[in-house]
Amino acid sequence: MLLCLTNVLPIHAQPAVLTVSTSEGRGLNSKAINVQVWAGRATAIDFSRVNERITQIFLADPSRFTYATDTATQSGQATTVFLRQIQPLKFTHLTRANVTNLFIKTKTEDGRARLYTFNLLSGENSPKYNGLSIAAGSEQQRYTLEVGSFRQATLNDIERGLISAVRRGYTPPSDPVVAKIREFLALARNTSDKSLVEIAQSVNLSLRVLTELGLLGIEDTATPTRTVPKPSLNQPLMHNSIPKTELIRFRE
Repeated sequence: MLLCLTNVLPIHAQPAVLTVSTSEGRGLNSKAINVQVWAGRATAIDFSRVNERITQIFLADPSRFTYATDTATQSGQATTVFLRQIQPLKFTHLTRANVTNLFIKTKTEDGRARLYTFNLLSGENSPKYNGLSIAAGSEQQRYTLEVGSFRQATLNDIERGLISAVRRGYTPPSDPVVAKIREFLALARNTSDKSLVEIAQSVNLSLRVLTELGLLGIEDTATPTRTVPKPSLNQPLMHNSIPKTELIRFRE
């Protein structure tokens, strides 16, 4: 079993325009991204950073949303889609959904076609962002885990979180889940044909544990700490004095 912090993770300011990799936007390594559109506001999806031109847009349920582009798609120069929420309309023979999907087809500089897919839904509470910017993803970005809204943890974050969890005494090095996490990390760094979710399933490792470790690893990077000796995961460690109310027990 693994013990992890909950309410002590730092809150980072979220940018107005969120960056999404081309792989994420096309849903190649994870589920389709949720895009929220708030009443009286517009949400943009911009492809100018990857220099892709929008050739076609398909909105499955047009009863609550409308869209426009920065220039006509027929011109071959459109790079940005603007989404707006509208008063509900009723279309004969068309079905409706609370969460509909949006497809955007683009053409790259070398003439290749790409299809992007998003889940479109009405924004809740106060607006969180103004749009998405599609950017080229590095090879390392293929091996990331979504740990929050547009927040990702790398394998290094997960490993750092594991070391931090052991160092702080949240779990002993002898815990079987520690061995599973090490096996997961080894497989992820030496496997190119499986997603992180598939690798976690192959070693019977909970995604909830990986998510908490990723957050802990990100926190460990963002928060300055005093210098301590590098822990040995094979040796007993001193436990930090952490209030029990700040811990959650995760079971495999």
